[in-house]
Amino acid sequence: MRSKVVAVVLAALALLVATAVPGASAPPEPHRFVTRPDLSPPVVRIDTPANGTEPGSIFLAPHGTATQSGPMIVDDAGQPVWFQPVGDGAGLFTMDFKAQTYRGQPVLTWWQGAPHPGYGEGEYVVLDRSYQQIATVRAGNGLRADLHEMVITPRDTALLIAYRTVQLDRPVVEGVVQEVDIATGEVLFDWRSLDHVAVDESTVPVPEDPAAPYDYIHLNSVTEDAAGNLLISARHTDAIYQLDRATGQVQWRLGGKRSDFAVDPDAVFARQHDARWQPDGTMSLFDNAASEPGPVSRALVLAVDQQARTARVVRDFAHSGSATSVSQGNHQVLPGGNSFVGWGSQPEFTEFDETGAVALHGSFGDNMPSYRAFRLPWTGTPTEPPVAALRDDGTPTVYASWNGSTEVRAWRILAGPTPDQLRPVVDAPKTGFETPTALPAPEAYAAVEALDANGQVLARSEPVKPES
Repeated sequence: MRSKVVAVVLAALALLVATAVPGASAPPEPHRFVTRPDLSPPVVRIDTPANGTEPGSIFLAPHGTATQSGPMIVDDAGQPVWFQPVGDGAGLFTMDFKAQTYRGQPVLTWWQGAPHPGYGEGEYVVLDRSYQQIATVRAGNGLRADLHEMVITPRDTALLIAYRTVQLDRPVVEGVVQEVDIATGEVLFDWRSLDHVAVDESTVPVPEDPAAPYDYIHLNSVTEDAAGNLLISARHTDAIYQLDRATGQVQWRLGGKRSDFAVDPDAVFARQHDARWQPDGTMSLFDNAASEPGPVSRALVLAVDQQARTARVVRDFAHSGSATSVSQGNHQVLPGGNSFVGWGSQPEFTEFDETGAVALHGSFGDNMPSYRAFRLPWTGTPTEPPVAALRDDGTPTVYASWNGSTEVRAWRILAGPTPDQLRPVVDAPKTGFETPTALPAPEAYAAVEALDANGQVLARSEPVKPES
């Protein structure tokens, strides 16, 4: 049975978190580390081992109260590469964690804040390669950034989403798209949905309580094309809109009640997320297929002919467990042609090759969803040193870890009678976030050196004494 805290969280998150997760089979299990007892992210289970995956690490942001919540990078074995706990998984948590480029350099970004029914109010943080925060991205004009989207443009600006409640004949939740200068916070573009999308385009029922805000549009992604026009996804109208960047006018609607396109029957989508143009002119999206629980959610690639106004399926990848992701989710088309899919309210991710074969599948337990999941390149160089621990529970063992370092391939174990009399004892390959190595004999002190692929020393830990 869920605790009262979890019940409150689920009610507050509303459409963001499913009340049941049929695709997962067990509650989340936390990691326990000897070197880092302060970290307990959820264990990521690899149900289908990697076979034909593309390069890059896996980016997740599991949120819930069963384990620590926060942005997490894992490898293809499901082992954590970097994890930072943020909030309590309920009143404060993180979403939309990914690697982007800012000022020509790779950075990490995520949203953190508090939930409202269906959306969030918070801010985005930007970290450099050493995991130091270098910027905070906030919505302007009195609004707070929503949890669904923040895309850094080549101009070092941010495209983001916000919400505000407007009193019409009843309170209506309006979707807002802004472009904000990251360095100055200046709002460069501010689009309000009620000026361009009528309330009667919504496909969700009006709340019976006239005082309850009506979330009629529910924006969840925004991106731009080469001409600067914006592509936005609106869950509650079952539609994707292209906006004129200069005027804000809707150029066309794909899907929904007022679609400008003839959509093939097998290309019809519902409650979708994450609409993106691809370099070849196709459009990718995540089709929740959740207007009514039951249909299988899928990742879609559509051929969208803007001249003929037609849309057809190029390829699609359905959830292998025939499950419905009633909320959240994303579809990332990788550079080599594979597709990486985060199943949203289903706490799972899958990489497919172009034929639809599963190249990798992982999961992390009931009621611990990750809004999106990505495979992205990342090189991390933490400023803090590695951590060592020495235990003797019948066999003297040294444990080594270095949260966030992506270049460690092996550990050199040092041991000796005093902190300044340590000698190399053994080199051991890295086996996960934390690597245990047995010593030939008990030692008074130990330390570890992190080695790269060439056997060069990257950094050294502080010496430690045996723990009880």
